[in-house]
Amino acid sequence: MKISDIFKNRGSKPVVSLEIFPPKKEEAFRNVGEMLKKLSEISPAYISVTCGAGGSGGHRNKTIELASRIKNEFGIESMAHLTCIASTSESIEAELSEIESAGIENVLALRGDIPKEGFDESKIEYHYAYRLIEKIKSSSGLCVAAAAYPEGHIECENLSDSVEYVKIKQEAGAELFVSQLFFSNEYFYRFMDEAAKHNITVPITPGIMPMMSKSQISNMIFTCGASLPSAMIKLLNKYESSPDDLLKAGIEYAGAQISDLAKNGAPGIHIYSMNKPEIAARLIEYV
Repeated sequence: MKISDIFKNRGSKPVVSLEIFPPKKEEAFRNVGEMLKKLSEISPAYISVTCGAGGSGGHRNKTIELASRIKNEFGIESMAHLTCIASTSESIEAELSEIESAGIENVLALRGDIPKEGFDESKIEYHYAYRLIEKIKSSSGLCVAAAAYPEGHIECENLSDSVEYVKIKQEAGAELFVSQLFFSNEYFYRFMDEAAKHNITVPITPGIMPMMSKSQISNMIFTCGASLPSAMIKLLNKYESSPDDLLKAGIEYAGAQISDLAKNGAPGIHIYSMNKPEIAARLIEYV
């Protein structure tokens, strides 16, 4: 089933989804079935599968393999992430063919990170995600999702520009959006107000990541441009020497975000599960 149809038929409840990543170590990847089984028991509407860092070929193959298992072995809709910055038109067509042959009906179209080594930027064919969206829509029957950035993309100078790019992605054929993580719901509500002004009409699902450690949060700040509200800074300061207490506080904090978003009409809740079924299960209870 296409995820866009899940949203059309959702009724009054938000569509709950999870995000996972292919384990880097081969042994962990071979044993990923147990994690998928536990995630399936939570009964999310769909599970998205990220690419590896830089969108390397090996990790992209693992993305498709994992998304196929979710759909065909565990009976849950899946969404494979697809990046374009290091791709050619031919390689994208090959991946789309592989995705459809695996029975996957949904992709999340992303620009992706520019590889740090051995990459000739002059040979880039797809500089922006909207070009990838156009390619997918013209070459396949897949449902296409795209990314949105409640605090603005880290490379954009202002929020209005970020929202305008979301509008361009919608016009290119994006049927729904999944937001980057944020730690204050006010950013999401502000973004939704701007999106309405730009006539963005497809569903925008807020993405929530629970705080698990200080190093994780520091990485997110510099990678995604997410800002920390004072309440979270106080939690980090209070529990930084107690990992268990910090994790508990992080789940409660993310849970409060989820409850507020659901109460205020968010069409979906996308949980960055970090491959931890037990944490995903606890957070879904807040919807």
